[in-house]
Amino acid sequence: MEASMVPTTPGVAMPGTVHDVGMLLFELRREMRPGSRITPEVAEMVVNRCVIAALEVLTAARAEVTVTGTEVRPVVEARFDGEHAPLRAAHSACEVLAAVRRVQRAAENEFQVVGAITAGLAGAGPGGVAMTVGGPDVLLHRLRETAAPGQILMSEGARLACEGLVETLPLRTEEDGGVQAHLLRRIRPPRAEFPPANREERQPVE
Repeated sequence: MEASMVPTTPGVAMPGTVHDVGMLLFELRREMRPGSRITPEVAEMVVNRCVIAALEVLTAARAEVTVTGTEVRPVVEARFDGEHAPLRAAHSACEVLAAVRRVQRAAENEFQVVGAITAGLAGAGPGGVAMTVGGPDVLLHRLRETAAPGQILMSEGARLACEGLVETLPLRTEEDGGVQAHLLRRIRPPRAEFPPANREERQPVE
């Protein structure tokens, strides 16, 4: 299933209520600079700082978090359930990017976030078994493999679920030019609400 074809409605019948799901998956990847003097011991400490900073962001966002991978290249998966779940995932992704940059000194700035965000729906399936539809978990890993260091890619379904509140850049394939994913740039600031202008002319006071 391509990123631009993620369904936004259930693909299977699920009795009862369903809710939105947003999934964020990223790894911390080291991109060594020429002449880098970071030793393996220092690199391990820097990675630990990055992971702790990322987990603090996700914990504050009330995400369900799993950490896997290796000490050299940890992988973090976060699941957001409920109202505005994909937007919460996107907001957390931007905060994780900023946090990882912030905890690295200038000489250590070799560790990059590489990740992806997808969206789906979850609910109780036959027999009450929890089910997630829309293919967010499978697509999540595909997009993560496509992302470059420092990038968070969004599926088309995740972008649409954010209701225009994220700024993205479409990424197209060379074969057919179709949009396969969207590069997350930032969360758009909320629009200011201004009261309608009063165009009634005031009468002079006598």
